[in-house]
Amino acid sequence: MKKTVWGLVLFAAAAGVSVSAQAQINLGDCSAALGAQACPWVTYGDGNSYNLAVNALIYSQSTGGAVGTGPGNPFYVNSTPGAIQDLIVVYTGASGTQVNTNLPGMDNAYPSPNGSQTNFFSTPTTADPPPTGTWDQATTWDTSIAALQGFLGAGQTPIFFFNNNQVNSGASTNQSLAVWAEICLTGTGVSDACFTFTNGSAASGYAPHDYGSQNAPGFDPVGGGVFFGTPGGPHASQSPPLAGSNASTDYVRSGGELCLDGGGNLVPCNGPGVVTHINSNLGANQAAYAIVFPTLNTALASGLYDAMHVNLWLGCDPLTAGSNGGTEGTGDCIGRDLNNGYEQLFIGSTNSIIINTVPEPATLALIGLAVAGLGFSRRRK
Repeated sequence: MKKTVWGLVLFAAAAGVSVSAQAQINLGDCSAALGAQACPWVTYGDGNSYNLAVNALIYSQSTGGAVGTGPGNPFYVNSTPGAIQDLIVVYTGASGTQVNTNLPGMDNAYPSPNGSQTNFFSTPTTADPPPTGTWDQATTWDTSIAALQGFLGAGQTPIFFFNNNQVNSGASTNQSLAVWAEICLTGTGVSDACFTFTNGSAASGYAPHDYGSQNAPGFDPVGGGVFFGTPGGPHASQSPPLAGSNASTDYVRSGGELCLDGGGNLVPCNGPGVVTHINSNLGANQAAYAIVFPTLNTALASGLYDAMHVNLWLGCDPLTAGSNGGTEGTGDCIGRDLNNGYEQLFIGSTNSIIINTVPEPATLALIGLAVAGLGFSRRRK
């Protein structure tokens, strides 16, 4: 069974914590009182994925409960249309033009399907959003590097935020969603440089760790991911992803529940010793993950490239083994389906994601509660 270093910081208490009026998100420090304690991440291919609910829990405990896990916590990232309208939105279920329309020099947002429409989305099978330019390709979300860097600001790098909006009713597998993405840079006189968020068709597979089989020996909560791994890239494009099966696939599992024992170690949610439940299926209004690509950031800073292209695939790929052509709820589509829609993928930076850290009244009720006893509310559709 894999263990994390969360146990080193998850149950540490702190005294005399001062809370500022505003804070910028800092994935390099999850603690308000223990110094520069890096937030835990899992590396999938070329990307480091940070579970924001986990980060919020660590930060809350480092304040001795003075800051809860909801609004007011620097890792509670609001993804409502009003909160992200000034960011770069790649994919959204919001219908407002202030969210769908991006800056000049980049595509507008791809529309997220409603769950009743389809259980699969990909940029190559969806109409390319306007506008067009020399930076544009027909099967990806695109931006000129000049427009991207103009938004980010000097010295800033992109953070990709994703919210998971699966249904919370029925089986626990309904909360899980299959995700694969690739970001490629293109330029004149240079080879394409691609960076992939992938499970890497690992032998440990799709890691449906809240399934009934999770009590089996070899329980692996992260599939092809590596705790505190070292991302790769750049490389040639790896598109399209291997759909495979839940035993071997390029798709990464997003969302669902994580469970910790009293020492802060990940354990099966239907097994013994569970003390803390963490829900990663947070709904349309709160980002669940922050993903960074360190080698992409190095390439962006090189000045060699003119455009960036995002290739996004979500849900049960029709080529998934045993899925009867992608039929929802069958074969290895179980635990992969895009069953509710309205997920969002948007780009911010440490400068653009600023959180009001003054707790709201609902958050004040959490003060003084032990983290081990905290529950996480679930959005129900």
